Amino acid sequence: MNAASHTYKADGDIVSTNAQLHWSRIESVLDRATPSQLVELDLRAASMVDSVGLNAIVKAIKIAEGKKLKVRLLIASPSLKRICTFTRLDQKAEIVGP
Repeated sequence: MNAASHTYKADGDIVSTNAQLHWSRIESVLDRATPSQLVELDLRAASMVDSVGLNAIVKAIKIAEGKKLKVRLLIASPSLKRICTFTRLDQKAEIVGP
C-alpha cells in the first residue's frame, strides 16, 4: 500500500465567488493521487463554506471514491464540522477537527 498523501490547503472561506478556483486546485490534487493514497483537504482556514463550496467538497469525495482514494478533511470551525455531520460527509471521509 502506498502511504503517500496529497494535500490541498484552502486559504480561506469556500463560497460561490471563489469555489471554482478552489475546485480547480482540488481537482489537480486528485489528478496526482493514485489508488489507496490519502488526499487531505485542509479546510482549517475556512470559517465558512456555502452550498457551492460544499458541492465542491462533495464532488471531490465522490471522485476520490471512484479512484479508490482515502479522504481526510482537516477542519477548525465547529460550524463546518456540524455541516459535515449533518450532510453525512463524516461517513465518506475522515473528519479531523473540533
